[in-house]
Amino acid sequence: MKWGIRFVILGIAVAISGAAANADTIQLNSGSPLTATVTKYSNNAFEIRSADGKTTSYPAANVRQIDFEQTGPRAQLTTRTNGRQEGTAVSFANGSFKITTAEGNRQFPLIFVERAAFVPDRGQEVEVISHGAEVDIAKHLSAGNVTIVDFYADWCGPCRLITPVLEQMARTDPEIALRKIDIVNWTTPVAKQHSVQSIPRVSVYGRTGKLVGTVSGANAEQVRQYVAQAKAGG
Repeated sequence: MKWGIRFVILGIAVAISGAAANADTIQLNSGSPLTATVTKYSNNAFEIRSADGKTTSYPAANVRQIDFEQTGPRAQLTTRTNGRQEGTAVSFANGSFKITTAEGNRQFPLIFVERAAFVPDRGQEVEVISHGAEVDIAKHLSAGNVTIVDFYADWCGPCRLITPVLEQMARTDPEIALRKIDIVNWTTPVAKQHSVQSIPRVSVYGRTGKLVGTVSGANAEQVRQYVAQAKAGG
């Protein structure tokens, strides 16, 4: 699912994380509007990703206003006074975010916002998509996010080493979805379909569904490197 974010910049403090790559409009205090995607706010700066996957940071003081599309992203705000708040992003203006929650429209001044996230729907954080049967991986990729596909089996020792690491990555990073494929044994349809000859086999797909890289064995560091490459548009 693609989430559209249009946004105009002013001196503020929010966090925007995990937006899909589509045409958001960013108006700085000066100059022409930018067309890019807001990904997050942290350390008094907005991170913005262009269509080619490159990211740029702009100080919050340079941002004037944000108008989210009608089908705005899911907003997750961490506030200093009201804890975590969730809803649909509506707008930012006059130093405040406006989001629609179950209680209706609410305003959150940025001075009280520690960070915020606007995350494309990735479905389940961790999901087993096959137990030996053939599977179309493309149908299970999380558009706008990074998808890790883990081929494993319950009897595989190295799989049991890397599985907790992959699951932790997905549960702590809103831009990552983990899809697990249980080959069961070497003769199952899914093992033959994807020519699986060793496990664990971990593939990392970028936001647009492009395969970034595949890791054979329990090499968590290499997986992290591919995830970082996928986030950067690789």
